[in-house]
Amino acid sequence: MHAAHAEKSTRLGAGRRGLPGRLRVVTLAFAALAVTLVTVPAASASATYYAVGKRACKTPKQAGVATCFADIRVLVKKGAKGAQPFKLAAGAIGPNVIGPAGGLTPSDIGTAYGLTTTGGSGQTVAIVDAFNDPNINADLQTFDTHYGLAVCSTSNGCLRVLNQTGGTTLPPNDTAGWSVEESLDVEAVHSVCRGCKIILVEATSASDANLGTAENTAAATLHATEVSNSFGEAEAATSSTFQAAFNHPGTVITASTGDDGYYSFDQETSTNQPDIPASYNTVVSVGGTSLYLGQSAARQSETVWNDNGPNDYWESNFLQALGAGGGGCSTLFTAQGWQSAQSVYPSTGCGTKRLNADVSAVADYLTGFDIYDTYTAGGGVGWETIGGTSLASPVVAAAWGLAGGAHGVSYPALDLYGHPGAAYDVTAGGNGWCDGGGAAQCNACFGAGCTTNPNLQGFGVVDCAWTATGAVAAGDRACEALTGYDGPTGVGTPNGLTMFAKTGPTAKIAGPATVAHSTTLHTWTATTTDPFPGGHVVSFTWNWGDGTANTVTTTGSASHAYTTGPASRTITLTVKDNYNQTGVATHAVAVT
Repeated sequence: MHAAHAEKSTRLGAGRRGLPGRLRVVTLAFAALAVTLVTVPAASASATYYAVGKRACKTPKQAGVATCFADIRVLVKKGAKGAQPFKLAAGAIGPNVIGPAGGLTPSDIGTAYGLTTTGGSGQTVAIVDAFNDPNINADLQTFDTHYGLAVCSTSNGCLRVLNQTGGTTLPPNDTAGWSVEESLDVEAVHSVCRGCKIILVEATSASDANLGTAENTAAATLHATEVSNSFGEAEAATSSTFQAAFNHPGTVITASTGDDGYYSFDQETSTNQPDIPASYNTVVSVGGTSLYLGQSAARQSETVWNDNGPNDYWESNFLQALGAGGGGCSTLFTAQGWQSAQSVYPSTGCGTKRLNADVSAVADYLTGFDIYDTYTAGGGVGWETIGGTSLASPVVAAAWGLAGGAHGVSYPALDLYGHPGAAYDVTAGGNGWCDGGGAAQCNACFGAGCTTNPNLQGFGVVDCAWTATGAVAAGDRACEALTGYDGPTGVGTPNGLTMFAKTGPTAKIAGPATVAHSTTLHTWTATTTDPFPGGHVVSFTWNWGDGTANTVTTTGSASHAYTTGPASRTITLTVKDNYNQTGVATHAVAVT
C-alpha cells in the first residue's frame, strides 16, 4: 500500500532530543538540504524508500508577496538528512498503476475519492498562479498521452493560458518555482474533471496586487465556475483590496491552507495566525492529508498530513521543516454561521472566528501525485512526485466541477456543511506540534528543567492543546483530527460527489386535500427541516395554483379560499432559510 509512514509506529514512539526554541530558529534558518539523490525505483510492494520534501517556490522576503505551496518529493538514500520512509503502491497488476516517478496517478485519485471520470460539461476551472510556464501546453499533452486521457490543449480549446488581465501577452517566464505549481494545478484538475475546461491565469508576479488582479479576472471577467488558489501568506498581510478579490458570490473559490502546520509552527517562528486567502470566509479553505491506498487503489485510511511527528520530534532532529497541513483560528475574520453553529465548534477554541479548513484532500508529498513538468528554469525535471496543499486545492475545485459547480449558492462552502456524513471523516493525527496528541502527551521536551507547554518556548503558539499563557486548552479540535468537523481537515475528504451537491431546507404540507369552492377560508400548515448548522426557515411563500396572489408568511401556516370550481389545484410552497437557500413542497387539492 501507499504507506507514507511505513515506520511511523516505531519512530514516533522515540523520545525527543529537543533544542531550546530560540536556538532551533537560528539553526533551522541555515540548514541546507544536503541529500544524496537516487533514481526512481521500480515498484515494489515490500521495499521501503526514503525521500525529503523540497519547496518548489522560493520564500518571499518581503510582505505582500505570496508563496506557492507545492512540495517536491526528492528520493534519497536511507540515512540522508531529513529522509522520511515510505512505500510505493502494493504492486497491482495493470498499466500505469504507479506514476512514472512512483506517485499517485489520475486513476488513484479518482478511485480513492469515489469520483467519476465523466462530468464537468459546462464547467470552467480557473487556476491563478504567478509568472509564465512556457511548456505548460506541451507538458499537459504529454501527461494526457501517458495516461490515455483525452488531450487537453490550447489548440482544442480545453486549455487557455492568459495574463492577469485576460490578455494573451504572457508574463515573464518563471524563475521562482511557480512553473512546478502550474503543472501540478493544471494536470490535477484535468485528471479529476476531464470534461472541465481549464483557464490558467498567470499573474505578472507573486505580489498581492498582481495575484488579486488575476483572481478578479478569473472570476468576474472570465466567469470561471471554479477558481483554485494554491498559494498564501500570513493573514496579517491582508488588505481590503486583496480580500475583495476573493469575494465573488456564486463562484467556487478554493484556497490551500499552507504547508507549515497550525499557525505555521513548522517554521519554528509561529505566526500565531493562519494564511490568507484560505482564512477569508468567502472561500473554501482546503487542508491536507496523507492518503494510504490498497492494491486496487481503494482508500485504506487517511490521516492529517504532518511529517514532523509528535512533539515535533523529526523536525527537531533534522533541523528543517518537513511539512504539515496549515490552519488555525483566524485573528481577523468571523466564521460563517454554518461553521460556528456546529455543536462541536466551541471545542475549537476559536470563539466566533473563522477556522481553517472547510474540507481537505491529499497533500503529503510522500503520498503525492506524479506530474510532468519540463520547464527546468522553474525547477521541472520531467516526471516528479508533488504534494503540499497545492495538490489538495485543485483536486477539490475539480471535484466541484464534476458536481456541477456552485448551483447558485453564493458561498459554496455552505453545502459542505449541509451533508453530514457525506465526506470521509479523517479522525487521526493533527497539524500542530503534537501531531494529534493531547496535552498529557504534548511536551516541549523531556528531562529535568524542561517546560511542558510547547507554546512557552519563545516562538509563539504551536499547538492547540495548550493556551498561549500555559493553561491546558478547553478544547483541541482546532489542530487535532476528531470525529466530525475539525480544523486540520474540515468536514473531511471527498467520498463521492454528494458533499458538493446543492442542498437546502425541506418542507411538508399538511391540510385538507378536498375543499368546496366558496369564500370559506381553509388552513394549511408546513413543517420544515434545515440541513445546515444554525439554519432555519425564515419565510414561506404559498402559491395556491388558482391564479390568485401568493401569500407570504413568516410562520408555517396560511389560509386560503378557493372561490371557483370544480378544479384540481396544486399548492406550491417555497421556503427560504436564513442562508438564503430555498426548498419547495407541493400539496394537491380537489376543489368540488
